[in-house]
Amino acid sequence: TTIDQAVDGFFLRYGFGGFPVLDGGRLLGLITLKEVKDVPRQDWGRVRTGDVMIPLSGELEIPPEAPAMAALEKMVTGDKGRLVVVGNGGFLGLVTRNGIAKYVQIRGR
Repeated sequence: TTIDQAVDGFFLRYGFGGFPVLDGGRLLGLITLKEVKDVPRQDWGRVRTGDVMIPLSGELEIPPEAPAMAALEKMVTGDKGRLVVVGNGGFLGLVTRNGIAKYVQIRGR
């Protein structure tokens, strides 16, 4: 997937600030608006998401059974806006700071 395809097919379509980068169903990393903005616009049609993504690492991962506050703490200490939820050998979803804030706001009432 090129940056151009990712922008049109994901960022503009769904309005989120980051997406997983997959290859044949295998999770490789994350691409966020920051990585997109680092690529000159004229190169979006040839640069692939895998070339500029944040590679998957332990600091980006969280298991599905982790409490929301543990995920938030990991995001704050690692200066990350989102974490990849990984379990059962694969990608399950993303959790974001904003998502946790909304959860706390709703559950706190």
